[in-house]
Amino acid sequence: MTLLVRVGETGSMTRAARQLNLTPAAVSATVRRVEVALGVRLFDRTTRVLKPTDEGLVVIAGCQRIVDSWQITLEDARASGSELVGTVHLSAPADTTYQIVAPVLVELREAHPQLQVVVHASDTVQHLHREAIDIAVRYGPLQDSGLTARRLAEHPGVLVAAPAYLERHGHPQTPADLTEHRCITLQLASVAFTEWTLYADGRPYTVSLRRPLCGDGYLARRWAIAGVGIAFKSLFDVIDDLEAGRLVRVLPAYAAETSAIHVLFPGGRHQPARVRAVDAALTAAFAARSARCAAR
Repeated sequence: MTLLVRVGETGSMTRAARQLNLTPAAVSATVRRVEVALGVRLFDRTTRVLKPTDEGLVVIAGCQRIVDSWQITLEDARASGSELVGTVHLSAPADTTYQIVAPVLVELREAHPQLQVVVHASDTVQHLHREAIDIAVRYGPLQDSGLTARRLAEHPGVLVAAPAYLERHGHPQTPADLTEHRCITLQLASVAFTEWTLYADGRPYTVSLRRPLCGDGYLARRWAIAGVGIAFKSLFDVIDDLEAGRLVRVLPAYAAETSAIHVLFPGGRHQPARVRAVDAALTAAFAARSARCAAR
């Protein structure tokens, strides 16, 4: 049943096989045996796409309910102890991982040595079902309505630079002045983010900048600290640096629209105790950091 659910979620027998440590041939043979036993086709297969049939959707939904019920049964059986066991796959942007997620996981591992957390630290948006991600942290608007989401924080984007950079190159006085400065723009998934839109008194100011310099939010922040140029970051990401004086606000009267940070889970799936524990620890850490941002 887990195999059928994974095939349906990933849309690929090869990906499902990889997640379950099986061969694609074994997965294909199992699906075929179930189809023969039930007398219905579960998946429509082409050279490019594998999609559940109407009957397949019914079977997959039933399998998911039973898998969830079995997971709850296992948790009840282990309820006599507080030890968390098993593996959690977590996805988060690189900068968020290094600053917030990593310390949280160190504490969790100290308390629960049998808990394993595999961290996928990347600014690339990963597909939770296809990559078997149990929990993810994402910035900005949500695109996939098939996921379960909860808001963790909401903060504006701000311009920041190292004091040393501003001493050498001066402070821009208006958004238009940014075109004369070295701005650390991003290129993510082949998309260049070379326009920054700032707001003051309810009015937008859009600035077109030079070509992208890096493709990683963590690197953009580190380069800003090193004095390479001006970075455009969420206040949430740079609160430590602002408090320590490693970075200072540039054009403090201007800011981007607030952007939400969410924690996401695959939709329609029971969350095991180990996933809920990671979620609770992250939620507490984000709340504490968010309170510091609000006081800034």
